[in-house]
Amino acid sequence: MINKQVMRKYFNKQLLLSMAVLSMPATVFAAEATANTGNSFNPLLMGLLGLIIVLLFVIGMMGSTLVQLGFAYRDKLRKERSSGSGIVKSVLLLLALGAMSFTASAQEAAEAVAAAPEVTSIGGLPKVEFYVLIGAIILELLTIAVLIILTRVLIRAIMLKPGEEAAKAAAVAKAKRVPFWDRFNAAVAIEKEEDIMLDHDYDGIKELDNSLPPWWKYGFYLTIVIGVVYVWYYHYGSGPSQEDEFLAEVKRGEEEVAAYLAKSASNVDENTVVMLDAAGIEAGKGIFTSNCAACHAADGGGNAVGPNLTDQYWLHGGSLPDVFKSIKYGWPAKGMKSWKDDFSPMQLAQLASFVKSLQGSKPAAPKEAQGELYIEATESTDSTTKEETTPAVAAE
Repeated sequence: MINKQVMRKYFNKQLLLSMAVLSMPATVFAAEATANTGNSFNPLLMGLLGLIIVLLFVIGMMGSTLVQLGFAYRDKLRKERSSGSGIVKSVLLLLALGAMSFTASAQEAAEAVAAAPEVTSIGGLPKVEFYVLIGAIILELLTIAVLIILTRVLIRAIMLKPGEEAAKAAAVAKAKRVPFWDRFNAAVAIEKEEDIMLDHDYDGIKELDNSLPPWWKYGFYLTIVIGVVYVWYYHYGSGPSQEDEFLAEVKRGEEEVAAYLAKSASNVDENTVVMLDAAGIEAGKGIFTSNCAACHAADGGGNAVGPNLTDQYWLHGGSLPDVFKSIKYGWPAKGMKSWKDDFSPMQLAQLASFVKSLQGSKPAAPKEAQGELYIEATESTDSTTKEETTPAVAAE
């Protein structure tokens, strides 16, 4: 029979050798990443490598502990006249397969890095090297999780007393017969709450040692996974940062404001019309020349049909809203047609602005004054009141 101490030393040596082999790909990635970046010190690279090495040591310690538990379980099975070498071999085989798969993955990643073209970097590291190191860390974490599960299984198996295994198997079989929803929403029945009653008493309110239902725990675990994915995607991956989202929102808002202003500018009416700038007046001049010169003359002096638009006398009001309204709805009884179906609201505003700009000009043959005198309202010196002359009937 091989001495137990000799076997333990042998497995410890094997674990140390496996750790050394597993750390070689990380060293290769570190050298390649340093060569690619041209930087002798990269905090992200050092942090990832440090984490990989720490996790390797954790895996080594847990593997050693698992081997010791395997020996203990084998001894227990021998005492119970049962062979436990199968479980020990299974544990060791699992560790060997994990090491081989990790080494193979690292080697494939190294070959992919060597053959990969130039890529963008993350934190000063080429993208492929960064993902490989993160993949190594994830693989180590999964290995640790598997080792934890195996360790717990072996500890429970060692602590299980003879005769309890059959009872436990029966309990598991009974639990499997319970409907899924009842197991997913498991809770202690009201009739059995006295069994989990604690000695705590707060003014007559007692506390139950009731476990959270599985759906709540699984939901909590799911939020942890989602949180890890979120941090990875938005802080280290290709997801947009908060600054990128802010700039995108600002740009979208500016586009919406511009669209609203353009739309509102074309929806002008007699209540919102304002005097336009030189460009708007020039556009109104073209409309006037093409459509209004026949009745009001090209210079606005008027003719036999249309009144003079250059003096201060107006038949239907001389303010800009009045002029806009006269153009929009017309005065059919006096020969003035409605132009609202011919021009857009903005074109009507351009035309009204041009007509108002004719005030005070000197036409070649001005027509006699018609209508009432209208003088634009002027602001007083203190800018608090406005004075406006009283319209007067033009002299015949």
